[in-house]
Amino acid sequence: MENTKIYLPSQRGQDWHHENCYGCGPQNPYGLHLEFPFDEVHGEVVFHAKIPNQFEGAPGYIHGGVLASILDEAQGVLCFHIGHFVMTDGLYIKYKKACPLNVELEFRAFLTAVRKRRLYTKATVINPLNGEIHVTSQAKWYDMNEKVIRRMFQNSSLSVDNLFTTLEANKRRGKEIRRRLRNFKNT
Repeated sequence: MENTKIYLPSQRGQDWHHENCYGCGPQNPYGLHLEFPFDEVHGEVVFHAKIPNQFEGAPGYIHGGVLASILDEAQGVLCFHIGHFVMTDGLYIKYKKACPLNVELEFRAFLTAVRKRRLYTKATVINPLNGEIHVTSQAKWYDMNEKVIRRMFQNSSLSVDNLFTTLEANKRRGKEIRRRLRNFKNT
């Protein structure tokens, strides 16, 4: 009997990203070390995090560029979790209220549309204690083709074939989630 590994859909950013990634890489000494977990019920990336002092902008608050990085990564990982390998085409951030350091915040990213080789997402940063929205984001993504992905990862320690196998599992899951959510909205 042949020994084959079963590839399940990704659950966190680390399931497919390299270990030095600024957003989720556990080996990056300057990184955020966030997981970007996927909520299969709602088809979203949702997590709570306390951003530490090394990411300070104004005294006591998270740097706006760090927040933009987190929201860019959350939305990009969301696209992967539903079966698309993407690059940021455009990112719009609206800072409504400064985000304090070392306070648990809720980060949420969700898909709004898929059009040919483009995906559209939104994200929020919310204070879960009072429900106040601190930051919102909208992003447009370019869905990369296999040839470009293979070229990007040719010198990587990641297995490109394993990456594509996981992407296929994610794509099946993404289609099922979108179908389920459409049916739910129509009831």
